Order: sequence, then C-alpha cells, then structure tokens
Amino acid sequence: MVYGRNVRSQEFGNMYCAILMVNSTVVSAGIIRVFGHEVAELPLVATSNGNHGKGYFQLLFSCIEKLLAFLNVKSIVLPAAEEAESIWTDKFGFTKMKPEQLTTYRRTCYQMVTFKGTSMLHKRVPECRVVST
Repeated sequence: MVYGRNVRSQEFGNMYCAILMVNSTVVSAGIIRVFGHEVAELPLVATSNGNHGKGYFQLLFSCIEKLLAFLNVKSIVLPAAEEAESIWTDKFGFTKMKPEQLTTYRRTCYQMVTFKGTSMLHKRVPECRVVST
C-alpha cells in the first residue's frame, strides 16, 4: 500500500505510513490515506508483539488525529475485525457506520480499503487547537 501499487482494481496511491519508534525500533505503525477535507482512512495498524498493551498505538493514534485535525479533515474511517471492534469503540471513540453513511463515503472515496469480514467504523476528528506563544 505504501508503495502505491495497484492490486485487482484497488488503487493504493496517496497512502502514508505513520510510525512510532522507541530506541530506534519501530513499535507501532499505521497506514493513512486522506480523501480531501471530508474523510481519511486508517486501513491497517500494527504494534509489535512485545509492545502490546503499553499504550504505544494510543500515542501514535493521538498524533494521527492531531495531524488530521491540522489538515481540517472531518472524519476518520477504518475497517475493524470483529475481535478488535470493541477496542476501537471503547478506547478510541469510534462508532459503527450505518449502511447509508458507508454508501455516502463510497461515493466520494470509492477506493476506500475494506476487508471481508470487517465492519466499517468512523469517528469525527477533534478540532485542531492552535496554541500561540
């Protein structure tokens, strides 16, 4: 995805990888794609096995949210596996997308990444707070 290669009519251009490193080691990563000011997607995230439960992805996600807020993106969407859905809803504030909402997003973001057996979740991006000195 990050290299922008196309697979079976799925276009993976304009994808970016955000990483969190600790002591020169990548501990958490997320793939992001912004579809203008309306929506961004976070189709894949990962945290290395030895670093689960340490809050590294929460920190990375916070940075991603702040970046999207700075870019004036309104919503973030992601495909969630059934076993991870409660983590996204309980810890990160996502909600399950209604079918009509998904249809609306797909009209403007027709290349959104989906995986078989996942639910699409979404969340409003908090507004950007600019601190002046």
